[in-house]
Amino acid sequence: MITDTQAESKRLRERVLSGSFVLLAGFGLVTAINFVYNIAVARLLGPIGFGHATAVYTLLILISAVTLSFQILSAKLVAQQESLQAKSAAYRGLHRRAWVCGLLVGSLLFLFRDTISLYLHLPSSLLVVLLAIGTVFYVPLGTRRGYIQGACSFRHLAFSLILEGCVRLGGSLLFIALGYGVSGVIAASASAVAMAYLFAFPRPSAAVAAELRIPVAFREALQAIIFFVGQVIINNCDIVVVKHFFPSQAAGIYAAVALVGRVIFALSWAVVNTMFPIMAATRSKERRHHGVLATSLLLVFAIGSALTIALRIAPGEIWTTLFGAQFRTANGHSLPYLLALYAAATSIYSLSVVFTAYEMSYKIANTGLVQLAFGGVLIAGIYEFHSSLEQVIWVQIAIMSILLFVVAVLFLHKIWNGSEDAQIVFGYGGS
Repeated sequence: MITDTQAESKRLRERVLSGSFVLLAGFGLVTAINFVYNIAVARLLGPIGFGHATAVYTLLILISAVTLSFQILSAKLVAQQESLQAKSAAYRGLHRRAWVCGLLVGSLLFLFRDTISLYLHLPSSLLVVLLAIGTVFYVPLGTRRGYIQGACSFRHLAFSLILEGCVRLGGSLLFIALGYGVSGVIAASASAVAMAYLFAFPRPSAAVAAELRIPVAFREALQAIIFFVGQVIINNCDIVVVKHFFPSQAAGIYAAVALVGRVIFALSWAVVNTMFPIMAATRSKERRHHGVLATSLLLVFAIGSALTIALRIAPGEIWTTLFGAQFRTANGHSLPYLLALYAAATSIYSLSVVFTAYEMSYKIANTGLVQLAFGGVLIAGIYEFHSSLEQVIWVQIAIMSILLFVVAVLFLHKIWNGSEDAQIVFGYGGS
């Protein structure tokens, strides 16, 4: 006979699986669009131009620490509210703050445009100006997507991401054809963000209940910022540092290699995006015995392992055919070898993100601070060891393996201590 607890456990796992498959399909299409975008830009601009475009776009991803902080905070607050009025009120307050923050970050980029251009060896500070314009829309876009995610409207969220990818691809090809080169590519990215913002309006309309106010806890906001600052540092600092230390040709090749990491992390993040609002909406008793964390870890492990193996055995001619003959590696290492190494590094890191995001969904997660600290260690490690592209990737594999070990041990420690977390992680504990 199936008990109420078992029935609830099955229902939660099914929601995570069904939502994950919807977002995986959406993220898979977005990944395909971005892959076509990167191949087209790489072939049309060459390694040097592609390296410039990727470096600027990486800055936008670094800024996503702010965007994603607003998104995950919005998703958690919206998921925790039971009425549409309360959900709308939570969204409205965060949305206003996001616009203020977006204008502030955009202004800072504009003011320091020359300094940033000099550090990244960019051909013009206009690229940073275009980035600043996109940033103004990018930060409040996080709150809109957070509302959609918190309401578990995963199809709407997938559509928003697909639209952004399509506009970036089509705009880049158009501007390159018109002769605008790298500047056109960055302008297309800024336009894609603005378009995604306009079409990510929450449904049903969040314009109700203006008199209702949902307070935002300072510690909740702080943990979101800490988590995503650490995340964007780990995922993107290597591209920025390589762009600074290596010649433009090598930096462009590394940017192509790093694409695989973004693919794996995007697919893994689809699983996290599904798990997070579902767990945030559950009460303490409902979180016990369901094994949602184990399900999410298995999905992420399967994604990372499959892609790492596939990249290692794929013929190198595929990549030189796609990207162009100029994208060849130095020191005798084939592109499949570097791609597989990078995929392994990202896969290891993605598993640690599942642990941290799961804990964040229902409490303040101190592991976000651990992740941020490892982000600093990663930057220091690459600054110290960067004699080749291969060495840069091996530094990431070593540091991400230690991070995963530390995060997993912290969870196991809670299980052994018999805390509430022990009963909600893998279904451990009494009834």
